[in-house]
Amino acid sequence: MRTGGDWEVVLMRNHSRPSAISAHERFTIAHELGHHVLMRDTTFRARREADYWLGEELCNRFASKLLIPRHALAGLGQPGSSSELAASVSAVAQRAGVTFEPAARALVERISAPVAIGIFRLDPFPPTRRLGFRGWWVENRQWWGAHGGRRLAIRVDHALAPVLLRMRAMNAGETASPALPGAESTRLRRSRGSAASFTALLASG
Repeated sequence: MRTGGDWEVVLMRNHSRPSAISAHERFTIAHELGHHVLMRDTTFRARREADYWLGEELCNRFASKLLIPRHALAGLGQPGSSSELAASVSAVAQRAGVTFEPAARALVERISAPVAIGIFRLDPFPPTRRLGFRGWWVENRQWWGAHGGRRLAIRVDHALAPVLLRMRAMNAGETASPALPGAESTRLRRSRGSAASFTALLASG
C-alpha cells in the first residue's frame, strides 16, 4: 500500500496475537518486495493477462533468490530416486526457512537429471470428468505439466489422472509410488485435507 511518498508491504494475518513470521509469510513479503523493485527499477508494467503472470513469475524468482542462500543448496547431489528428490527439497526448505515451492524451484535449477515436483489437489467435479487440480508445479524437462503457474485441471483422461485416483485411497501421511509413463520413479505423499506432494524422476530418453 502507498504510505506517504513510498510503498509499504502490509502483511494480512488471520490472527491478532503476536507470533513468528511463518515460512509462507516470509515468501509473501519477499514476493511483494519483488513487485516494488520491478516498479522502481524497470519499465515493466502488466497490460494484459500474460504480462500479469510474467510479473508474478519474476517476483517469485526474486523472492527465491532473496531467501535461499547458496549454502542452503550446498552438499545436495543429484537425486537417484523420487524419494531422494523429496528429501532434498525438504532439506532446502528447512535450511532457508521457506516453503516447499520456492525450495523446489531453486533446487531444480541445479539438477541435471530430468525431474518434476508439485502439488495435487483432489477436487472432483463429475459433470466435467474433473478429478482435481495441479497446484504449483516445476519441472526441468517438459513432461505432463509444462512449467506450471495457475491451477490446471486434471481430468480422467489426463496422463496424471492415476495420481489423483491413488490419492483417494490414501490417508494423511501415507506415501505411494504410482507408475506413470515417462517416469522412472515417483513419490506421492498425502497431506491433510485434499492435497498431496509429488516428486518424479523422469526417464532420460
